[in-house]
Amino acid sequence: MLGVFSAALSADTLYRAISVTTAQRVEHARELVTDEVARLASGAGDSPEAGSVIGMLGGVARSAPAIAAAAPADWAAPLTAIAARAGSVRRPEDLHASLASGELVARIAPLADGRLAWAAFAVRPPARLRSWKLLVVALTISSLLLIGATVSALVVLNRDTSALQKGLAALATDLTTTLPRSSVRELGDIADGISVLARHLAEARQQHERLERDLARQERLAALGRVTAGVAHEVRNPLASIKLRLDLAASQPAISPSIHDAIVHASSEISRLDQLVADLLIVSGRSLGIRCPRDVGALLKSRVEALAPWASLHGVSVEASGRGMVSVDADALARALDNLLRNAVEAAPGETTVQAAVSADAQQVRVQVRDPGPGVSIERVPELFEPFFTTKPEGTGLGLAISRAIARAHDGDLTYARQGNLTCFELTLPRIADQEEGASA
Repeated sequence: MLGVFSAALSADTLYRAISVTTAQRVEHARELVTDEVARLASGAGDSPEAGSVIGMLGGVARSAPAIAAAAPADWAAPLTAIAARAGSVRRPEDLHASLASGELVARIAPLADGRLAWAAFAVRPPARLRSWKLLVVALTISSLLLIGATVSALVVLNRDTSALQKGLAALATDLTTTLPRSSVRELGDIADGISVLARHLAEARQQHERLERDLARQERLAALGRVTAGVAHEVRNPLASIKLRLDLAASQPAISPSIHDAIVHASSEISRLDQLVADLLIVSGRSLGIRCPRDVGALLKSRVEALAPWASLHGVSVEASGRGMVSVDADALARALDNLLRNAVEAAPGETTVQAAVSADAQQVRVQVRDPGPGVSIERVPELFEPFFTTKPEGTGLGLAISRAIARAHDGDLTYARQGNLTCFELTLPRIADQEEGASA
């Protein structure tokens, strides 16, 4: 607005300066012709050439036509009219008329003998008047452009500010809201800065929620660990005693085959219970057994071969590929792989294939088990690795929890994802150093 006011004031000032300069020159010319007519009336001269002002014409004439004859053609008409008027009223008359080449200033006074003393002077425009007029026009156009730019800027600023305010209102309830990008650079920078801040806040909130879930899980596992430790102590000793007595009974030669088979079956169930207690100890965070370098690909293939007859009963085939060296408790990892393979076979429709592949990079070895089953509903995914969560009527809900616990005990992890129409469980383990792999080989 200050720029608009300054440009308009400059144009007006220049216009007034031109007008004042022209008025001053006209006034000066009027003084000159008045002095000249007075000189002529006093008898100082009687010829039109009399006078000392360059460009001024004047003299003493007997009639108006004589004055017109002595003046330029464009002066004739106004001079004739004023001369006739001066002769008729018998008093001096002044003339100020516009000509194509400037302003005409004249004075005619009747003398006592009936003649007319006259003087005329043409005020020419200044040599730089044209450039000054162009400058006035340029300043006027500049003022109009400034007004248009100001109005446009105000409209754009008001529109983008309103959009930004709406975006901020939406951002107050949803940190994922995208703020509109303003055409005004300053507002655009502010919107970008707020968007980055909102994104960081959203990430911090997600991390906070994830930490809360992890903390709650750790608290549940800690409680489970305390319970499991007590149960393991109270259960394992009686189980060991029962199994020992059953083994002793089974070794007696006098028992019947049916009783022997019953004892063997009871002994296997006791072993299964003991394994269940061991799995609960793993889920609750107890350490694993001795680790040694193993090829995960070879271990996976052996588990696939062991499960192949059972899988064929479900009409499902299992394929294994790849290799990768890791340092693991082989028995624990085998249980984790069994859980993943069994879940995949049970979820896969008949006449389909479960794919188990091992891949490795410089840091990790990944075991991916994919099946064409329907997967888990989205709302149940957060519970997938919780102890005792299961979607199978006969399941215990410990398989995936044990598998993840085994992976994390090896400084790895187990994750779930849907890849198109496939369900994918990915077990990651740290890859061993090259020297360890070479030593194992």
